[in-house]
Amino acid sequence: MFFKLVYPAPLSEPIGTRDSTVYLLKTLHIAGLDFYNDFGIGRKILRVISFSYNIFYLPLSFPINYKIHFSQFPPDLLLQSLQLCLNTWCFSIKFFTLSILKERFEMANKCFDELDVYCVTPEEKRKVRVTVATINKLYLIFGIVYFLYATSTLVDGLFHDRVPYNTYYPFIDWRLDRRQLYIQSFVEYFTVGYAIFVATATDSYPVIYVAALRTHILMLKDRIVRLGEANNEANADPDNIFKSLVECIKAHRTMLNFCDTIRPIISGTIFAQFIICGSILGIVMINMVLFADQSTRFGIVTYVMAVLLQTFPLCFYCNAIVDDCNDLADSLFHSAWWMQDKRYQSTALQFLQKLQQPITFTAMNIFTINLATNINVAKFAFTVYAIASGMNLDEKLQLQDSGADNP
Repeated sequence: MFFKLVYPAPLSEPIGTRDSTVYLLKTLHIAGLDFYNDFGIGRKILRVISFSYNIFYLPLSFPINYKIHFSQFPPDLLLQSLQLCLNTWCFSIKFFTLSILKERFEMANKCFDELDVYCVTPEEKRKVRVTVATINKLYLIFGIVYFLYATSTLVDGLFHDRVPYNTYYPFIDWRLDRRQLYIQSFVEYFTVGYAIFVATATDSYPVIYVAALRTHILMLKDRIVRLGEANNEANADPDNIFKSLVECIKAHRTMLNFCDTIRPIISGTIFAQFIICGSILGIVMINMVLFADQSTRFGIVTYVMAVLLQTFPLCFYCNAIVDDCNDLADSLFHSAWWMQDKRYQSTALQFLQKLQQPITFTAMNIFTINLATNINVAKFAFTVYAIASGMNLDEKLQLQDSGADNP
């Protein structure tokens, strides 16, 4: 059953944290990234087409269309096309980055396998299964929102007698007659829709991996709390307690290895996303407030939801992980480590010093990925809108559009 993983599996089934990435990796595999080593001639051809379209043709089709048909763009259609143009450029960067660093996904999953070894209690195994189901549901939310945007844009385009995305096709011109309008509309829906399908993976992979990491951080915190409870027991075995402490240290080291593995992918892609996201939201606000009608606004709202999904969940989880790491240090400090022998005390103090360095993610070592950065991106969007309003952009574009209609 395809949707089996969106429900928590029973303890009798062999489910691991890596199963939270099944839908993600399957989508990237369909996009031409080789994760399963089963490429035949047909798939190699599909891979060439996918890479050529996603990395080169799609991002270039918008500037080509502006060059040829710029005078025929009404203001609302121009802004709608421009916001998608910026997003496709960002998507192209993400897809190219993943194609280069795709091996790191399997390396990260191996770190998850190592972390699962430390999940020995039924409660911890149950938490892993709940996390797998929750993350797979999150991925489906990405897919549903993106599908709603793609479909609503198609319906709105047909309702207004225009194509949904306004990409360039050399042998089709939807402005000539209704037949070519329908042809280009459905060609765009399936080609750009394919890119939107791939974008569900290129946009969601950071939050999927970071959310799974957070689950293991929370379970490590529970183990440290139990370690403190064992330290307070008078008849506890010192060797077993020290062994539990060493296992906590090994689990934390595996988490750091996981972060070192996944950071290079997240850093580059989210940097591009932060840079472009503010501009996209600003353009969306201008279009929604000044130009779009009621039917178009539904598509714009779904587009805003899709754009916010690209940054907000990741920023939320990164922010939460910093707080969780601080709780790890506090939990170890209050674990009565001073009641054990010198070997335990020295090891606990070294571990405590390491825990005081919280796990953080950055975008190209320039932006820290957290909620504060996400808020600053939103502020930039308001700045773009304020500048456009101050320049009376709506009047100028409407005047330009009237001049184009009445030469």
